Amino acid sequence: MVKADYEGNQSQKKDNIPSYLIRDMIDGKPFYYKGYKDVLNKTKTIHDIMPCSTLQATIIMYLNFLLIQKLGVSKHRIFTSSGSQFAKNVYYGLDLAVYDKKVLTSKKINKHFANVPPELVVEVDISVELEDLNEIEFINKKTKSLLAYGAKRVIWVTSASQKVLIAEGNNDEDWIFRDWNKDFELTHGITANIGQYLSKKGISL
Repeated sequence: MVKADYEGNQSQKKDNIPSYLIRDMIDGKPFYYKGYKDVLNKTKTIHDIMPCSTLQATIIMYLNFLLIQKLGVSKHRIFTSSGSQFAKNVYYGLDLAVYDKKVLTSKKINKHFANVPPELVVEVDISVELEDLNEIEFINKKTKSLLAYGAKRVIWVTSASQKVLIAEGNNDEDWIFRDWNKDFELTHGITANIGQYLSKKGISL
């Protein structure tokens, strides 16, 4: 996962929660890594809660491999565990993101988050502590925020329900839910089938 590179805001100072425990900031609202309270209680370290599970890592590896193999890197940048920041109080940790090199040019590669929208975002499960929202509400909120800032397509993979959400445009009535045992398009006609891949690798859930 990623560590935020932004200035702390007033709410963080008031709550006395370190900014490095924030994974997503959406419209000024911080969403903390799952397990952040354990870090505050000193029963875990930040390094204990930031990494993803082996299942998440396997799914991300599979989708990343497909994109590198079939989309290639001559015209695109394919990042895992990266971040995007579009405003002072709007930034995200992203499991997998694809950028057009014409948009994310070489001159924009630096020590900070990407500040241009990705063509594709893939999120595998929710990596933040949900306190005021349920999972569906958070997915909806983050997805709409990413699309509003210019992401062309956002895909969520949820291992608990074994579903895939494919979102384009801010009208959520047009978003598509699929069983992860069925083919779905990542981008540019590249198809994936997570359930089939896991089964071939002998991974049963």
